[in-house]
Amino acid sequence: MSTRMSPAEIDEFLASQRTITVTSLRSDGSPVAHPLWFVKLGESVYVDTRANSLKHRNILNDPRVCAVAESGESYFELRGVRIESACQPVSDPEEIDRALAALGEKDLALGSGMTEMPDWFSKSRDQRRSRGDRVMLRIPMERIYSWDFSKTRRHYESEKS
Repeated sequence: MSTRMSPAEIDEFLASQRTITVTSLRSDGSPVAHPLWFVKLGESVYVDTRANSLKHRNILNDPRVCAVAESGESYFELRGVRIESACQPVSDPEEIDRALAALGEKDLALGSGMTEMPDWFSKSRDQRRSRGDRVMLRIPMERIYSWDFSKTRRHYESEKS
C-alpha cells in the first residue's frame, strides 16, 4: 500500500499550499531552511527573494536544495511533497513575468496572506520588498517524493469492510 501521490495529486496539493521550506547550504556545508511563498509552473517551483539574501548567496555558491511543502496535524492528515534539485536563478524576463503573474494568481486563489495585516506592516513590507534587487529562483522538480497518509486510513478501513 503506497502513500505516494500521483502527479495530478501533487499538482493539486502544491496549488493549495502557500509556503514551501527551501533548505540551502552555507559555504561551510551546513543547511539552513527558508520558508517562502511559492508557485509551481510546469515542472518547476518558483520563489521570489532579494538578490542579496542569504538563500540566494547560498544557491550561487552551491545550487543543491531540498524543498518541502507539507500539511496536516494528525497522522492521517499528513501530506507533503519534497523536491531535491539544483536551484537556478532565472534571467529570462518573460519567465520572470510568468512566475510573478502565477504568484499573483495564486494570491487571488488562496488569499494574499496579508489581508489581516495592519497598514503599518504593509507599508514596512512594501519598503523592504523595494529595497535592493529581487531575483526569481527556479527549482526544477528533478527528484520528487510525496506522501498522503489519508491513503493509509482508506486502505485499512476498506480492509475492515
